[in-house]
Amino acid sequence: MKQYLFIVLLLSNAVCYSQNRILNKTDLNTVFVCIDSISYKQLYINKYIKDTLFFCMESSQETTTNSYTGKYLLGESATLEFLQPKSAGQIGDNFGDCGIEFKTRKIKNLDEVIKKAKSLNFPIDTATTKIMDSLPIPWYKTLSFKGPNSELAIMEYQVDYLMDLGFNKTQLNQSMTFKEFNNIAFGGKPYPRQFSMITYLKLYADKSLIDNLRKFAMLNNCKNIKNTFTNGETIIEYIKVDTLPTFPVLEIGISLLTEQKPRVERISEHLVININRKMAKLLFNYTQ
Repeated sequence: MKQYLFIVLLLSNAVCYSQNRILNKTDLNTVFVCIDSISYKQLYINKYIKDTLFFCMESSQETTTNSYTGKYLLGESATLEFLQPKSAGQIGDNFGDCGIEFKTRKIKNLDEVIKKAKSLNFPIDTATTKIMDSLPIPWYKTLSFKGPNSELAIMEYQVDYLMDLGFNKTQLNQSMTFKEFNNIAFGGKPYPRQFSMITYLKLYADKSLIDNLRKFAMLNNCKNIKNTFTNGETIIEYIKVDTLPTFPVLEIGISLLTEQKPRVERISEHLVININRKMAKLLFNYTQ
């Protein structure tokens, strides 16, 4: 009888484990935000920002569904993407639009996440974005939670695109962090600036966005502690409001590779970067 009970307990635990199995780890890939045109224009003027803190690049991209131009602050393990307002009507085109994007570590991991989201009846959007070349090439696949001016996404690069970047078959089947991915994509060259990764994000959130954040956090194995979500590397903190302000992002915190002397870099009256030792804070100040 005791042996029978023991077997029942083992089977019960196995069933519970399969139902609540932790999904494969994801990494914060990109945070994007649509800022005012003056701040956008002045983003790269500062020599310290351009030559020491960030690897900077302005790029235009055309896909089968959209075209856009952004300024990118590329880091060793993450990217900050800044857009300026335009009238196309997509998320990212309007002042204050923002997005948080995590990346899977291995091909086909996203299929498991999508399966989990559907089993929980989460209202998700899925899409495959194709980049325009001589022929459309599958670029990345996404699962996302969309609001009127926000997008929370988990993305996964597609095989054809990775092969174009120079990934071999062995690498395609490996689990790798975003840092390891960047190392291969940029030919193994050492990262030449200070921006390591995004460690903190603070924003206003209404009831709908908080609900999306909770579901999004669950799919990214994040813990919910009071008004924060964390995966152990990045903390997302929200301030609950009844009505979202036009510009909801308050602060983005990043880690640096080596210690820097304390300094303040003013991009515009709306965007300031505070640097102190191995941390920097991008502070947004828009009158609400």
